[in-house]
Amino acid sequence: MADWYTSLACPACGAGLTEKENGFHCDPCARDYAKRGDAVDFLSEPVADLSNPDAVSMVKNYREPNRLMASARRIITSEYFPGRAWREARERTLGMPGTKLIIGSGVSRYPDAIHLDIDDFPGVDIIADGHRIPLADNTVTGVLCEVVLEHVARPDKVVAETLRVLKPGGRCFFIAPFLFPFHGQPNDYRRWSREGLLEEFSSFGDLEVGIHGGPCSAMVHLLSEWMYVLTGLTFPKAYMPIKGTFTALLLPAKFLDIIVNKFPEAHRLAATLYVTGVKPGS
Repeated sequence: MADWYTSLACPACGAGLTEKENGFHCDPCARDYAKRGDAVDFLSEPVADLSNPDAVSMVKNYREPNRLMASARRIITSEYFPGRAWREARERTLGMPGTKLIIGSGVSRYPDAIHLDIDDFPGVDIIADGHRIPLADNTVTGVLCEVVLEHVARPDKVVAETLRVLKPGGRCFFIAPFLFPFHGQPNDYRRWSREGLLEEFSSFGDLEVGIHGGPCSAMVHLLSEWMYVLTGLTFPKAYMPIKGTFTALLLPAKFLDIIVNKFPEAHRLAATLYVTGVKPGS
């Protein structure tokens, strides 16, 4: 029995769960939640369509990783994240003593953490909807959620759930896009400015918002995407070779973010922003 099993709660009614031979049972609403491999499945039906091209590619990369392609993507990419502020904020969350929650973990693994995603990807502990996290109130000391908030229909509910499951004094760390192309993995709904994130997370204390991916990364990403749009092709036809070619030609520009990110108005053109905060109380 995993230590965090005692923190599980029914996403329908919030009651504690009883562990059974192959899953968990909620007595008040008579619901059963089975294990799927090593993960506990809290979804009675899928919460997202994983059949669109972006989602299919994401799932394939998770389940059948291609090391050569992964290495190529790490080199030929518009994404560049210089600066210490966001790294330190992230480490403050991951460094909290006790159990952390990773929302939209994919195949990432962190020590002392519960990994939540919408399917049984390798390493996932809980298959669940971030709008209804199957954990009791005040159970984790940190919540990490990176470039996931744009993919949920009701980000306000995910933020509210984050606040609910955090212990008083617990920390959260989110990364969200601002000037970033559409990417339907599996869906893509919203973007946030600095002021938008401050408002979205206004229930938290000690708020800090800053640049994760800067203006030059944003420019490389948007221009390479723009070149694909100008071909008149329908996604995903020839997307990777066209996008990859123009990204490779433009990518030296992204390294200017080492300088540009320090400019006072750089947030106005940032690709991605981070936000971190603390649940009030002690």
